[in-house]
Amino acid sequence: MAAVDPSPSPDGQVDRAPLPPEVRRAVAAVVIARVGINAGIRVVYPFPPAIARGLGTTLDRVADLTALGSIVGVLAPLASRLAERVGRRAVMLGALAATLAGAATLGVAPSVAVAAVGFALIGLGKPGFDVPMQGWFGARVPYERRGRVLGTVELTWAGGLLASVPLSGWLIARTSWRAQFAVVAVLVVVGLVAVTTLMDGQDHRAEGRRADLRWTRPRIALLVVVGLFSLAAQGLFVVYGAWLETDIGLDVAGIGLFTLVVVGSELAGEGWVAAVGDRVGLRRSVIGALVVSAVAYAALGLVGGALAGAIAVVVVWFVGYEVSIVASIPLATELGGAGRDRLLGAMVAVIAIARAAGALIAPALFTAGGIALAGAAAAACAAVGAVVMAVAVPEPADVPDGGATP
Repeated sequence: MAAVDPSPSPDGQVDRAPLPPEVRRAVAAVVIARVGINAGIRVVYPFPPAIARGLGTTLDRVADLTALGSIVGVLAPLASRLAERVGRRAVMLGALAATLAGAATLGVAPSVAVAAVGFALIGLGKPGFDVPMQGWFGARVPYERRGRVLGTVELTWAGGLLASVPLSGWLIARTSWRAQFAVVAVLVVVGLVAVTTLMDGQDHRAEGRRADLRWTRPRIALLVVVGLFSLAAQGLFVVYGAWLETDIGLDVAGIGLFTLVVVGSELAGEGWVAAVGDRVGLRRSVIGALVVSAVAYAALGLVGGALAGAIAVVVVWFVGYEVSIVASIPLATELGGAGRDRLLGAMVAVIAIARAAGALIAPALFTAGGIALAGAAAAACAAVGAVVMAVAVPEPADVPDGGATP
């Protein structure tokens, strides 16, 4: 599989010719597969009360399970190392298989202990798929076009929610809390077929060859920023279902429908990066998104029980968060240079730690001060992240090795 040279042409302009057929097929395969991968992660967040009732446990224990699903992401660097040995596509297929096994386990789990195994497997599937996938495109797509390509792929974060949560809310209300994991299993099987048939089956080990990564100030600063905005967002993700139930007065089916607002907001943020992120600048996009996110988080305490206010704030919250995370991914693929897979692996590990911390801390904050306190803590994290990005993370063109390709 030949890699696309991401360097500018002799006249200084990036080649705007259509991407090679294998890249276009890979985009289609990844979009299909990531709907299932992301559904496994996202289908849980709106329904902790239903899961707790089904397992006969507490909301705090479900938060612990969610944290477990996140913390296993610290193993993400192993995905980049494994890809160096067996190829990126093979690791992606293994991650899909892990997600399918996790969904099947949760579909029959008789206890919290067995459910923990399912959460861990699904948690492993997400970074196991994303790290080699992002490295695959980073090695083949010019940086000046990478925001569009990876932004398009990231539309599946909202797509996974749209494909699973509304249907799951309807099924849970009529059957069992386990129904959501049957939905995930079906989506993942479709993804396995797509990656197997549409992505090139030749897994050249050279595409993931060993590449050392120097821990420079900009790379470390980027990880700090990603950790801060992940901590902020995850803390609110964990409690927003309870907030909608207790403060806004929505039932399980209503929360499922409310996710349509979330989906629309996420699609707007992801679509913005895909459409104009390359032109505006990915670094500038992250800074602006973090400022917007901080404002939205701080405003959560002003909503009260007003549904209209909740919708308005949630729209801004999710647009800001999606722009920040989606723009950070192609930025990392360039800042990492030849070691992009390793930087991506470290980035996912940092996200996992931050999300696990958010999942553990947020319920206590919510219990102590409601959504206002949780929102204030998230706003502080986002604001600090914006400052660090502005001060310590330059444009990749200004970073030695920032434009190197494998």
